[in-house]
Amino acid sequence: MTIDRYYDHQHGIEYCEGRNPERLLGCIPSKVQAEYAAQRGEQSDVDRIAELAAPWDASDKPSIIKWDDAWIHKLEQDAAVFDRLRDTKTLPPWWEIAAQFGYKPAELCGSTQMTNDCTAWALRRLATILALYLKWQGYEIDIEAYNPMGLYCYASGETPREYAYVANNGRTIYKICETACNIGNFPESAIGKYNGNPQYTPLMIKSVDVAAENQTGFVYIGEKSAQELADIIILSLRACRPVIIGNIVALRDGTHQNADGVYVSDVGGTWGGGHATAAVDIKKVGDRYYPWIYNSHGSLYPAPDGSPDGGTYITQEALARYLSGSSTDVMLATYQERPRVEYYDLNVGGVCPNE
Repeated sequence: MTIDRYYDHQHGIEYCEGRNPERLLGCIPSKVQAEYAAQRGEQSDVDRIAELAAPWDASDKPSIIKWDDAWIHKLEQDAAVFDRLRDTKTLPPWWEIAAQFGYKPAELCGSTQMTNDCTAWALRRLATILALYLKWQGYEIDIEAYNPMGLYCYASGETPREYAYVANNGRTIYKICETACNIGNFPESAIGKYNGNPQYTPLMIKSVDVAAENQTGFVYIGEKSAQELADIIILSLRACRPVIIGNIVALRDGTHQNADGVYVSDVGGTWGGGHATAAVDIKKVGDRYYPWIYNSHGSLYPAPDGSPDGGTYITQEALARYLSGSSTDVMLATYQERPRVEYYDLNVGGVCPNE
């Protein structure tokens, strides 16, 4: 087996030949491990994981992948590359990536306080920001804001039908991620902007094929200690793979500047019945990492660092405490399907209709 590679000179990223970098962020084999596997006629850890996370077509209904410890190897390889880009100030935070391409964070990810399901909001932000990372790497991908209500409604488990009202009850993050795999995300250009109306409409029914072109892939981390989960999240974010978190421990309002000069929030108290947020970015200061958590409770985290006030940095230690409550679940994003331009023929003037 010959390991061929090609090089992204713009960003200094090496890919293994035969993989699709539009669909897999940074498929970077460890030269030692991969070549050793090749000599033995075996498949490398990274190739095996890349194969598991391979994209599917619109007719498939993929399952969520179960955690495999080989992901650690894969993520370490990717993280090393993206850390070098952070060290050289080449890789900016996601909101600056959005600005580079002419997008406003509030337009892509929403700025209002959510009035319905937090899981759908977290998924919307995760899918959009993952697509931004892909676009930043130089691949032809169209960034589209998603309306979380389509995903929210289909995650009810009911048979889709016109005007089927969905009560305001929570969805587990596993269910919302499973729906993002099986159904997909609904672009605003197809079903209109979010307006807090948790209903099916004829437009949503007609747009299921559109959603199927915007599926998101996930790995379910499974039962691990809070520290193990925190370590995996840090590694995932270093590798530019956002995660969705379902937990009990809450983020406190407001930010303050710590000794590293980072504006952070504290954790403490509880969300009550549980809550979902998305960890979508990370800051590296020396040998310390600060994950950036996107919430859906409005403008609670103002900071003079240019970051959207709907989210905040926290310390590594705070992340472990954030994950320490009961009923904590974490899903790691593996893949965001590339949107297709030509299907945007269902526009309703930017408003999701009330029926």
